[in-house]
Amino acid sequence: MKFHLNKKIIAFFLFAILFFANSIAFSKDEEIPDVPNPPRLVNDFSNILSENNKQSLEDKLLAYNDSTSSQIAVVILNTVGDYAIDDFGIRLARKWAIGQKDKDNGILILIAKDDRKMDIEVGSRLEGLVSNYDCQRIIQDLMIPAFKQSNYYKGIDDATDRIFGLLNGSFKPSQSDYSGEKETLPTWAIILIILFLFIVLTSITNKNGGGGGFTGGSGGWVSSGGSSWSSGSSSSGGFGGFGGGSFSGGGGSGSW
Repeated sequence: MKFHLNKKIIAFFLFAILFFANSIAFSKDEEIPDVPNPPRLVNDFSNILSENNKQSLEDKLLAYNDSTSSQIAVVILNTVGDYAIDDFGIRLARKWAIGQKDKDNGILILIAKDDRKMDIEVGSRLEGLVSNYDCQRIIQDLMIPAFKQSNYYKGIDDATDRIFGLLNGSFKPSQSDYSGEKETLPTWAIILIILFLFIVLTSITNKNGGGGGFTGGSGGWVSSGGSSWSSGSSSSGGFGGFGGGSFSGGGGSGSW
């Protein structure tokens, strides 16, 4: 079933959901890991990439960061535990503050190997260049086919190349790619609206205003082998760290 609503109405509902969720402290960011030290753009905590592939991606993303100031971070975990992959992704992107504070030009590619799920989070000022639909196409067309063949490097490498193309304008999706997408309220937006209404009713019932109802899986980011938060690869020494970018929830997620 498809619901056709004006885009302004959709935007209003989504903004209201995000605002209300933040106002009632709907978070457990203490369960999201801190930025590794030294910081890197490629953080493979499940060791599914070879050292050469890690360094190749790091060098490519670092060069793009140096030339444009846009920061594209790759984080690979074994599992996100009880979190939904997109919930974990937005929390991680915000806690690490990927991108520049005055430009909000960060992008996170998150992969949970054992969960067989991935997520792309887009900084708030890049959403006009890399849309939610673009993220879904990257996941469906590039990442999932490669991941199904256990070729994780190719999937990530192709995904970052596509993001480069979208950001610099060299890749232009055909108009037909967006047919039927502009005026259709997606399923995830319907779920968010229902969740928003549930939160409002709950907060009204609870006159003391209690905290949010979110309960994430503790330690969900820890690798299945119980190892500590370490990517297992040496730093190139070239990346100076993230700059304080913000995220408003744009992106996409999927599984393979």
